[in-house]
Amino acid sequence: MRNVSAIMQRELLSLFCSPIAYIVMAGFWLVTGAIAVWNADAFGPGKPATLRDIFMWTPFILTIVIPAMSMRSISEEYRSGTFETLMTAPVSDTQVVLGKYLASLVFYGIMIAGTLIYPLLMEAFGNPDWGEVLAVYLGLLLLGVCFTAFGLFASSLTRDQAVAWILGAVPLMLLVLSVYSLVRRFEGWQRELVQQINIMGRFGQFARGQVGIDAVIFFLASAGLFLFLTVKVVESRRWR
Repeated sequence: MRNVSAIMQRELLSLFCSPIAYIVMAGFWLVTGAIAVWNADAFGPGKPATLRDIFMWTPFILTIVIPAMSMRSISEEYRSGTFETLMTAPVSDTQVVLGKYLASLVFYGIMIAGTLIYPLLMEAFGNPDWGEVLAVYLGLLLLGVCFTAFGLFASSLTRDQAVAWILGAVPLMLLVLSVYSLVRRFEGWQRELVQQINIMGRFGQFARGQVGIDAVIFFLASAGLFLFLTVKVVESRRWR
């Protein structure tokens, strides 16, 4: 764990020394703030105090934001030539990947923490259902766990940060939007099959205050798969 912690601290320092990190964070807050203003009428007299309208489209926003956040994690090591130095250090490939992954998750957590102003405002001016609020933030956390693993995997495939962002953002955007559209067109067993990878639908459970074990397992298993693939890509680079 000491090696993982050291890599995580190094990566966090690198993240916060980069202007990209602040642009990504500010962009996310700006977009969620704009959505909150757009849905301001949802907080009118007699309306339920809920975060559902603010965060319902967050999965799509995160398909853009998280790959931008993680695109430099490994690709920058390739580009700058520090990957070879890192590989000769007394750390395993798994420790390198986990350290960088945890650093990205910490950054993501700080970014999400900036949205806590919305439930606090609801508490000040209304009577929110805190069970639903906690479910929404659990859903946001699980989305970050899954998308960050995929973004790290995309970053491990190339030395170009822009390409890493494209490899991370485009597949996620296509998956989120296309599956969400397909679910509405299918019926019966086909609908049930597509529903299994419907990220918007699974996050919608959390947005409604429902914590489904199947959704939790889906996000965690997806993250585990892409972390495993990232380790394998890094291992292959070590022996080139």
